[in-house]
Amino acid sequence: MNFKTTLIIVILLIGIGGAYFLFFQESAEDASTDEKPMIHQVYGIPRDTVQQVEISFADAAYQHMKLEKDNTGNWRLTQPIQVDADNEKVNQVLDDILNKRIKQTLEVPELTQYGLNTPSITFSLWTNQTAPAATFLIGKKAINFSVYAKEKSETHLFLIESSALDDLTKSTTDLRDRSMIRFNTETVSGIQLQQDNTETTIHCEKRDNTWHLVHPIETKADVAKIETLLSELRALKVSTFEADGADANNPARLEKYGLDTPRIQAQITDTDNTYAIDIGAAAETGTQGQVYAKVSAHQDAIYTVPENIYNLLNKSVFDLREKRVMDFERTDTIRLEIKQDNETIVCTKNYNGTWELQTPTAKIKADANAVDDLLFGVDSLEAAAFVDTPIKNLALYGLTPPSIEVRFTQRSEEKPAVLLIGNRTQDGTVYVKAEQATQVVRVKPALIDNIARGAAWLRDKQVLDFHIDDAIRLTFTSHGEEPITCQRLGTNWRITAPVQEDANNVEVNAIIYELDDLMAEAFVGTEPTTAGFDKPNVQLIVELRNQKVYTLQIGKTDASGRFYARLQHEPDLILLLNAELVPKLKTTLALLRTSEQGPL
Repeated sequence: MNFKTTLIIVILLIGIGGAYFLFFQESAEDASTDEKPMIHQVYGIPRDTVQQVEISFADAAYQHMKLEKDNTGNWRLTQPIQVDADNEKVNQVLDDILNKRIKQTLEVPELTQYGLNTPSITFSLWTNQTAPAATFLIGKKAINFSVYAKEKSETHLFLIESSALDDLTKSTTDLRDRSMIRFNTETVSGIQLQQDNTETTIHCEKRDNTWHLVHPIETKADVAKIETLLSELRALKVSTFEADGADANNPARLEKYGLDTPRIQAQITDTDNTYAIDIGAAAETGTQGQVYAKVSAHQDAIYTVPENIYNLLNKSVFDLREKRVMDFERTDTIRLEIKQDNETIVCTKNYNGTWELQTPTAKIKADANAVDDLLFGVDSLEAAAFVDTPIKNLALYGLTPPSIEVRFTQRSEEKPAVLLIGNRTQDGTVYVKAEQATQVVRVKPALIDNIARGAAWLRDKQVLDFHIDDAIRLTFTSHGEEPITCQRLGTNWRITAPVQEDANNVEVNAIIYELDDLMAEAFVGTEPTTAGFDKPNVQLIVELRNQKVYTLQIGKTDASGRFYARLQHEPDLILLLNAELVPKLKTTLALLRTSEQGPL
């Protein structure tokens, strides 16, 4: 190959390389997109300053849209319909377009070949002026994932990311708020509910920052239930938009959706606005779990929404009225009294926070958990049903005199709060009444049954009260076997009957420790006929240095497998022991003898 040919080839290669770099490679300036300015920077339009937006499309399948920000800072669609917009979605559209970087600016003689003489999208933004702050025209796609765009008043065009087409191609359904109704739960002042199977309208009003039922009865409302209703209703989202405006009031459409005779009608009053909600039929096949709902607020609309709205609004007077029986401060209670069958037990709170039970026969430590359960149980006690007022004769319900009277003395209060407990009904519920209340209610029996147990429920569940070093003699008797007695000698134990020899200290001490920690699961109160104390399964006698003697008898098991037990000096107080504890209290002579022991 001669020099001339080589030179021609070199020149051709340089030309091809230059052309490739010129037409297919971005310049270093183009490649560094992070250095390119954003649209909001070039045109001085931060997203938060935008007050109005208009989007129009060349494609007739998309409607011209206009959005305006109201005086509360929320976005509303004003064209083609007037409805609340989704603030988050509108702001996202603004962020997407205003944060696009201008890749390149071009001066061109005419716009046709760039699709800007008839732009696919026209996007106008207002700030505080009467005229748009900027109107952007979006044209054809270009190479390198770009699209041609220009500001309407300018002669040059520029390139931005082609994702702008997707960012701006939105329908009214995309941008409208999917909240069925939008209100402030804190400022709602009224609720009305009516079911189609009753003519009674339930009306609740908020007065002095608390809720009341005002129709069909006047009473306190269940604040938690109403707040839950409002919170869940506010959070409910539309599944599909079926009709708006005049079309939502078409008689044929209302009949089709079961909205000509709604199953439930509700009204929510929020400040000066009233929202009417009608719940119709279940939605058609393909939208299972949905019901039709019609809402009248700024504009009538029909939606499909999750069917749980029916249960949310299908409330009775009982559902919404206050069901709490007593109003007292359980944490401030320092004394409680239970009067039953001419006997009163008193439980007082000591300065260190512990509780002491004063029975007619003795003072004993109270079970802190049981006292807490009583206080919490009464504080949260709710009516299962209400007795129709007015109440003419409390004796009909066993409330004059009451079967049980429970009094709660609270710190800094002169008069105690009093709960009166009356007769049991055929369905198992019990009549009760707060002394100062006018209403008699029926409650479930679980708490009342525990209160009726009195000291058996409230007393400390520790069975024996002694220190392990104070035990000096221990006698074991298992059913059908000879008693075994162990005597403490210094720090060691010795078997004294039926044999006399050193005992296995580990085995004896293990039982002593179990007795010291022994806790009853519950006190029964009276001896069941099946307790088996005539022939105890196990009997243990513990003698102490102070000459006090505990005799623990363990009988048969109850239906749940727990063992009946009692102390001989309190034969009428029956307790239940965990089934796993009893085997630890049993022993044999062979276990109590030491392995080193020789014959006598």
